[in-house]
Amino acid sequence: MLDYEQLMPFGRGKVSAFRQLKVGPEAVLQASVEKNIAKLLPVDIDHCWTGSAVPIGAGVPDLLRASVPREAIKLMDADGVSLAILGYLRAAGRARLETIAERLGLNERSTRNKLDLLQASGVIEQTRKAFHLAQPWQNILGDVSAIEVKVSDWKKAVAQASRNKIFAHRSFVALPESVAKRVKDELCFSTLGLGVIAISDDGAARIVRRAKKSSPKAWAYYYTVAARAARDLKALDHGVPS
Repeated sequence: MLDYEQLMPFGRGKVSAFRQLKVGPEAVLQASVEKNIAKLLPVDIDHCWTGSAVPIGAGVPDLLRASVPREAIKLMDADGVSLAILGYLRAAGRARLETIAERLGLNERSTRNKLDLLQASGVIEQTRKAFHLAQPWQNILGDVSAIEVKVSDWKKAVAQASRNKIFAHRSFVALPESVAKRVKDELCFSTLGLGVIAISDDGAARIVRRAKKSSPKAWAYYYTVAARAARDLKALDHGVPS
């Protein structure tokens, strides 16, 4: 059984746990997925991150897997307002100070301060009076995959996995092999573009239905994932858990 209280090193197929998992069948299934995560969702081994029970908005996906460049460490201290600004600029393309403040319900002074910090770190740029994301930051996470693990309630897993698509490029449900084989051809999976991972009794895990890649819609959540990973980058660089 994995030690969910220990912060694992960044990349190399290790997992950063944000909450203690309840002991039970789902934790066993999740441990199997974590053990096989590098094979299931391969990314550049020097730029990968896996998080367990990661709070993203009102949701807590069981597992997230992302391709993260080290430049993302610039977001390690980003607060919710800064991430909301990045999300807005990613969706809008470019906007003036007053527009950003109005759309996000902020006062212009605090918005200006956040913009100045983001601009100083090279995350955003200003052209005349409009702000926009610097080019690398438009897609700072090359790929984000979310996984929901369930023992039997696959319909609940589908609902959760569908929600995860608002910030993830790919979304999966992970189920015991017998359940996965039985439901993988259900219409909801093709309609929603969800993938299915089957977990055998001996702990092996494999993809039995591939997920369709799509673009995130809630960009502030997308940058929240980047910020979570950035804090682990910091921990790795200092050689200690944060």
